[in-house]
Amino acid sequence: MSPAEIRAAAEQLFEAETNRSQIDILSLAHPEMDMDDAYAIQSALVDHKQASGRSIIGWKIGLTSKAMQYALNIDIPDSGILFDDMAFENGAHVPAGRFIQPRVEAEIAFVMSDDIVGAEVSRQDIIAATDYVAPSLEILDTRIKRIDPETGKTRTVFDT
Repeated sequence: MSPAEIRAAAEQLFEAETNRSQIDILSLAHPEMDMDDAYAIQSALVDHKQASGRSIIGWKIGLTSKAMQYALNIDIPDSGILFDDMAFENGAHVPAGRFIQPRVEAEIAFVMSDDIVGAEVSRQDIIAATDYVAPSLEILDTRIKRIDPETGKTRTVFDT
């Protein structure tokens, strides 16, 4: 994807989140789209969110099981950025109108005491940088249609 297409996709996603509406499947408009493009869109979206005043509070790693990777035809986990407006403390009110199609998943949260940097990170590095581990709930939402109504094509991992 070109830099202009990446910026346009990020803008579409930002507007969809703001307006609580869904956009068409990005990979239909850009069949050449790959994981590098998906992460470039994510980076542009992060820039947009930070420019609007949101702050990064952490990272999310998804698709960590081989079964889910196989189901989505990828061979590595994916990652995303967590912003301050995504966190709800225990007992907090979660506004239903904030989401488009919410789903809930049980997760394991690693609260870090130190940053993890570098390409060669060991398990010991992760353990040393972890403050504590806690159960958490993730409220998933989708700004991208799950299925294209005209073609029946489902979205790919690149679209999420």
